[in-house]
Amino acid sequence: MTTQVPYILGVDIGTGSTKAVAVTVAGQTPASSRQPYPTLHPQSGYSVQDPETIMEAIISSIRRTVTQMGSAPAAIALSSAMHGLLAADAEGRPLTPLITWADNRSESFAAALKGSALGTEIYQATGTPIHPMSPFCKIQWLQEHQPDVFQEAACFIGIKELFLFRCFHEFIIDHSLASATGLFDIRRLDWHPAACKAAGITEERLPVPVEATRLLIGMDPAMAKALGVPESTLIMAGSSDGCMAQLGSGAVQPGQAALTIGTSGAIRMMTAKPAEDAKERLFSYALTPQHYVCGGAVNNGGGALQWFSQAFLPWSDYNNFLKTAFAAPPGSDGLLCLPYLLGERAPVWDSRARGAFVGMQQQHGSAHFQRALVEGICFGLYSVAEALEAAVTPIQEVTVSGGFTASPLWIQLLADIFQKPMLLHQEEDASALGAALLGWQALGQMDAWQFNSTTAARVFEPDNTYHAVYRKNYKAYSLLYDKLSEVTEILRG
Repeated sequence: MTTQVPYILGVDIGTGSTKAVAVTVAGQTPASSRQPYPTLHPQSGYSVQDPETIMEAIISSIRRTVTQMGSAPAAIALSSAMHGLLAADAEGRPLTPLITWADNRSESFAAALKGSALGTEIYQATGTPIHPMSPFCKIQWLQEHQPDVFQEAACFIGIKELFLFRCFHEFIIDHSLASATGLFDIRRLDWHPAACKAAGITEERLPVPVEATRLLIGMDPAMAKALGVPESTLIMAGSSDGCMAQLGSGAVQPGQAALTIGTSGAIRMMTAKPAEDAKERLFSYALTPQHYVCGGAVNNGGGALQWFSQAFLPWSDYNNFLKTAFAAPPGSDGLLCLPYLLGERAPVWDSRARGAFVGMQQQHGSAHFQRALVEGICFGLYSVAEALEAAVTPIQEVTVSGGFTASPLWIQLLADIFQKPMLLHQEEDASALGAALLGWQALGQMDAWQFNSTTAARVFEPDNTYHAVYRKNYKAYSLLYDKLSEVTEILRG
């Protein structure tokens, strides 16, 4: 058991696992715990999780970390994956599984609205691109395909809102996760009437929006006992994992971007106002009334590598995959990959998009395909960065986080493609850390935006040696989606 020191417990409820990290006011992380859980795909296009399994993971992760620390936290600060939806009755009982961001079953509703006058109005007000990832579209699907569940639902919520209901018996949601629903006006900081009407619901069937720094007290005694903390323990409402990762990575000044690659990927910047993007390529999520996180997420990150390994290299682990990939020459000898295995979010926002390998020749072997896949993921993120620079401000440096940072060669590849320095801080978990930092600010103990990491960043400077090769391949890559659209449409039938 460690020495008892004041700490905040940052808890990130992610897509693949829940992480609880003890964070001192100096930013040190003396204890942590992680518990994974599965995602289920019962039908094509479905991506769901069992909410009770996630509740157990949250409770277990918190309890184990508190036990390691040997004392209760000053507060628990929450972070959560975005775009999840479940219908709950008035007693907080889930009526559906948790429908995750990757669930595409509502694509017909998104396709019908995207590009219309109403769709543009909703995007401009909510900052969320029209896409089946958003609860806005998922609710419409429930209304048409599960009308009994739709009628019975007292509230449409995400997984963090379910946890908070179990703790305080109130349906509340922070501004950031509300932003990610596609139903929330990010300037008024309230539910958007036109979006709610289009989704077929009233504001009364959505949680009450609160600021991320809202401190809640008076925990349900049974929940407090399960967590191993006093009933008086404060819980900060918290925010989305993307916003918290931005804060936890320290990329909060103009020109600083944060890039994450896990199962999926994203690149974001913090701004004082929402991004103005006439092409509707970027999201804008409200963290506080003075801070917005703008950027774009790609569907296909490390999950694409996992797919390739399972399909063609059943004995290859993550490290061996990358070792083989980087043995191939930069540019993969002209082999390109459009890695749209799960459709794509930014910058095209097309859930029906399909992936492709293009440029195959006899000299290409498995290593070329593996490297082309990695390069394709990087090109996808670079295309989002181009949109971000056009709509917000030029990027000067990029802070990186996520599972891919275990590979220095992958970070260097990004530096070479972006021609920007990549900064690696090796934080315990950027989202959980960001939540804890904001928690310390809510307690009046620090300015989270002025926090300096306790670990020096390792900087990957761009190497210009192969930049011409990457520029040529990226030029071809940027044409692939449009050039293949007719072919893709035929294949979709």
